[in-house]
Amino acid sequence: MNIKKAKLEMFMMSEQVWKDAERWQLSIQHGQVAMKMVKTLNLRLFVTENRLNHAGSRRELQNTEKQINSLYMRLQRPLTTMNKVLQTLTEIRDNTARMLNRLTLWMDDDIVVKHMITPTLKASKLLVVLQFLSQRYDAEWEVKEVVVNDLEHISNSYELDLLMDGWGTCSHAGGQEFTMILREYYKIVGRNQSLVINT
Repeated sequence: MNIKKAKLEMFMMSEQVWKDAERWQLSIQHGQVAMKMVKTLNLRLFVTENRLNHAGSRRELQNTEKQINSLYMRLQRPLTTMNKVLQTLTEIRDNTARMLNRLTLWMDDDIVVKHMITPTLKASKLLVVLQFLSQRYDAEWEVKEVVVNDLEHISNSYELDLLMDGWGTCSHAGGQEFTMILREYYKIVGRNQSLVINT
């Protein structure tokens, strides 16, 4: 193993952890905005489809069908956004797992175990943070994947509310413990935390 190269890569990993954490939070927030649009458009669709079922004339039926088609076309934009957000979350999850795997392999070397990446960050601490984040990102990603995959199959407001809760509640990559670990890491690397962690 090239120790010099490994030390440089560990420094880059220490930077990537906070960059990915911020990217994760921004992606969740962009998803929340898109989910509000999904909710608004689906609620309009439910009302319009109900009117379609009770249309009294051919003209009313045609107008209602046009409105439904228009709403479905408008719904494609936030659905596309949600797919892009999920792709970003996938990249962050995979990148974190990759960094964890590499650092875990390197920790067999005594030099790496004792290495100070920065004056306040040991390689062993970075390993602990990566283990925590990898586990949390993976669990949260699974929830978000279910939400995004089910968005095109919403048939009633109850399902819609479940998906809104599934996106809005970040019990794995959010909450008190997650926030505490990230704040501690930010303090160690000298980074001001600019984002509010979702819970």
